[in-house]
Amino acid sequence: MDIDSKELEEYVRATIEGIKKGIPKGFYLSESIKFELAVVNVKKGEGGLKILVVDASGKYEKETMSKISFEIRMRFDLKHA
Repeated sequence: MDIDSKELEEYVRATIEGIKKGIPKGFYLSESIKFELAVVNVKKGEGGLKILVVDASGKYEKETMSKISFEIRMRFDLKHA
C-alpha cells in the first residue's frame, strides 16, 4: 500500500527548522521537541492513503481523526561542542 505522508514530513521539517532559526546565538535546545498532531488518513484513488495534518477543531469528524505523538531528540557532536 502506498502511503503519501509528504504533508506530515514537511510540517515536521518546517517546525524543526523554524525552532532552530529562532534560537539565538549562544543558546541551544536542551530538551527534545515533542509533537502531538491531529491527522486524517484520506484514501487515494489508486488504493493508497494520504496523511493530512489537520486542526483538531477543524471540519473533519472526530471519528476520522487520529492523534499521533512523537518526540525528536537532537544529536550533538561532542567533538565540536
